[in-house]
Amino acid sequence: MLLNAKIRNVGEWKAIVTAIRDMVDEAMFICNDDGITFRGMDPAHVALLDVTFPKSSFDLLESETSFFGLRIEDFQNVFNAANNDDLIELQIEDPNYMKVKIEGSLAMEFTLKLVEKTQVNTPIPKVNSKSRISVSPNTLARIITNVEKISDHVTINSLFDKVEFYGKGDVGDARVNLDKTNPDLESFSLDEQTESVYSLEYMAKIVRDIGRACKSVKMEYGSKTPLKMLFEMPSNTKVDYYLAPRVEN
Repeated sequence: MLLNAKIRNVGEWKAIVTAIRDMVDEAMFICNDDGITFRGMDPAHVALLDVTFPKSSFDLLESETSFFGLRIEDFQNVFNAANNDDLIELQIEDPNYMKVKIEGSLAMEFTLKLVEKTQVNTPIPKVNSKSRISVSPNTLARIITNVEKISDHVTINSLFDKVEFYGKGDVGDARVNLDKTNPDLESFSLDEQTESVYSLEYMAKIVRDIGRACKSVKMEYGSKTPLKMLFEMPSNTKVDYYLAPRVEN
């Protein structure tokens, strides 16, 4: 069997699969006995998502080193059929199909057609990290929601005493400050004052997709550099998101 995996952290998978769906139509996964990984970039090459489901996050993982690809919307629909406390089993015996079994209040079984292998070795962007902060997903979602009311982009300023989120649009501007002493700013490390601008369209999607299943969000960036967002999941699943800075006209 190419793959036999049993999953109990269904809520995490649902959130991550939704995030992948917001980036690509077809997703390619690498699997081996150490885990299952995904790395993909949106068509505009603005954002990159890098995910590793390690063996320790599965109830069972037996796998040969291989690739499988599928239409991510189909994969999402199957996961959404499960409750978060169900057990999901992924099986690949035939390299052209995946069987998905769901055990819970209902016993369900789906067969998904796999797609041909595509590029999977997308390079990771280099982040010149000068500022590092950690916030709760709820706090970050509140900040984004409020800046979004005015602007489609956000400027993040890290000063020595606070982090400022600023947006400007046709109707005015919005500013949200997190002082260094604010308990919602879980950690704050600064090598130098930094300022960079990012698309709220991309940032809002990933925070809303992954934020509902993670415990904390760490953000690393420098001035006019890519932003790296590390989502701390309840399991050992690793979720890193890279967002290119917005180029101002």
